[in-house]
Amino acid sequence: MLRFQIFLIAVLISCIAFVSCERGTQMVGPVMPDADTTEPGDMTEPTDMVESDDMAEPDDMAEPDDMVGMTDMPDASMEEPSVVINELMADNDNVIADPQGDYDDWLELYNLTDTAVLLTGMYLSDKEDELTQWEFPENTEIPANGYLVVWLDDDVDAAEGLHANFKLSKNGETVILVGTDEHGNRVLDSVTFEAQETDVAYGRLPDGTGDFQIVQATPGAPNMAQ
Repeated sequence: MLRFQIFLIAVLISCIAFVSCERGTQMVGPVMPDADTTEPGDMTEPTDMVESDDMAEPDDMAEPDDMVGMTDMPDASMEEPSVVINELMADNDNVIADPQGDYDDWLELYNLTDTAVLLTGMYLSDKEDELTQWEFPENTEIPANGYLVVWLDDDVDAAEGLHANFKLSKNGETVILVGTDEHGNRVLDSVTFEAQETDVAYGRLPDGTGDFQIVQATPGAPNMAQ
């Protein structure tokens, strides 16, 4: 009888121990996702992210041609002119006569460089809407650091001297020196003057670079203060 009781107690203890182990396994063990949880396939795939093709490719970025290129930089045609208007007289009554003995308007050019400059393809004008009004005769040359006088007398048939096909107004106007290059006609220099006094010259001091002012009349020679 005693043995039977001991056997029952042992079986009971074993059952209690088994139940305790099962419950502990359920509490402590890893929680596995059930069928309703998000599967890895439902998660955002890398393909849903910004694709490399959607990102700015080097070809989509500004090309050198879209930036300021060499063509936007000053080229030879945009350099400072080598020849400028240096002196003029819009009402010459008794200062200097042209080769024909006439006292006409005149203009003096000055070569800023140490090299002779060929004026072929260059023009003088007193009309902003007609820059090619008078063309220098072919092979006309101005010496290095030298001067050249053009008579503005509308006497184009004169055999000697350079004679433009327009005159200056003593009441004031603009006279323009124009060059031609691969880009077309370009204003090299221009002078706008007010009403001029008779036999009074208007020129740069110093030659070629100074501001225009009343000067002594020195056509074909360095300018001098009045």
